[in-house]
Amino acid sequence: MALSAGQMAEMSRLLDQALSLDEAGRRAWLEGLVPECRNLVPALRQALFAGSSDFATLPKIELGGIPVTASTLKPGERVGPYQLVRELGVGGMAEVWLAQRADGAYKRDVALKLPTLARLRKDLARRFVRERDILASLEHPNIARLYDAGVSPDGLPYLAMEYVRGQPLTTWCDARRVGLRERLQLLLQVLDAVQFAHTRQVIHRDLKPSNVLVTEAGHVRLLDFGIAKLLAEEEEADGPPLTQFYARALTPDYASPELLRGERVDAAGDVYSLGVVLYELLAGSRPYQLKPAVSVAQLGRELENIRVEGPSAQVRPGAGIERATTQGRLAGRLRGDLDAIVLKALAKRSADRYPSAAALADDLQAYLRGDPVEAMPNRFTTEELVDHLSRNPKLRVRARGA
Repeated sequence: MALSAGQMAEMSRLLDQALSLDEAGRRAWLEGLVPECRNLVPALRQALFAGSSDFATLPKIELGGIPVTASTLKPGERVGPYQLVRELGVGGMAEVWLAQRADGAYKRDVALKLPTLARLRKDLARRFVRERDILASLEHPNIARLYDAGVSPDGLPYLAMEYVRGQPLTTWCDARRVGLRERLQLLLQVLDAVQFAHTRQVIHRDLKPSNVLVTEAGHVRLLDFGIAKLLAEEEEADGPPLTQFYARALTPDYASPELLRGERVDAAGDVYSLGVVLYELLAGSRPYQLKPAVSVAQLGRELENIRVEGPSAQVRPGAGIERATTQGRLAGRLRGDLDAIVLKALAKRSADRYPSAAALADDLQAYLRGDPVEAMPNRFTTEELVDHLSRNPKLRVRARGA
């Protein structure tokens, strides 16, 4: 169906109303359209249900042979029904382009994700199918939406995702000198999205600030489930583990010890990565930086030998100003509960971490309310506090001043 410029503008306005609805809501919305918009129903139906979370309606992706590599593409070229505008970024497994629907169905910017294929990585198309199905199952206000999926005439799989106009979490906060409380509230949006994915048996595996964008209005969008894996799904018996294939796609400084060791990863792996993000969000620095290594296994061994200090001990110069306070006050606010929360999330043994993203969120919310936090169970009793202060006069003076 060819649309005029006016119809395309109206189409875009109508899609803004419907895209946040689930499939049943979209069908009810479509049936209730006013008569003046009925001529757009065929195009709206195609747009709204091309990316339905009902997997049976998604386009099939053929697995035979090797598709054309995304790295040969240039602005202005077509990939399926989309025209490339400009490259947004390149990761370990895919390129992401700003693109526009070019077949007249509707007018909308999308982030078009295209696999970066090498000749010997024949498993990638199969894993791309998995990513598409995972994304189609995740409908959450803080997760970038999947609009469409398919294969170009050249055989190149693509995912058309919500194009999020925003900045990475840490960049957004630092540029606006956002205080600690507001930073924690933003992270709570991330934790809610991650917990939502975990309840659907999906882990992210690559949580880092650049995969968490914040819009101008302060809304978080979690991106890139490119190496996510269904928890209930077994590794292929005839192939190498996912980590061996995509080690270079990971960001080692945010990866959990078990992921770097090539072991099976569950929700606790994402909790660890969230701990690194929280550390950087609070202190302006990461808890450590791994040295370049030949293998992921070497990185895992290096991490095992690193002693992680709390964020109060590693406040980056200038971090106080970026958090609307002084260096000394920032370190003081981090010392205690926040140090304990971060270090619990960063425990080397997964069993010692928070059992879920929701549990980490609960402790952060307790901190924000001024309640005791789970990460510090051994608090002073009144008698112990009196005795401690009696033997530490400097602390007694500070307590009076507080």
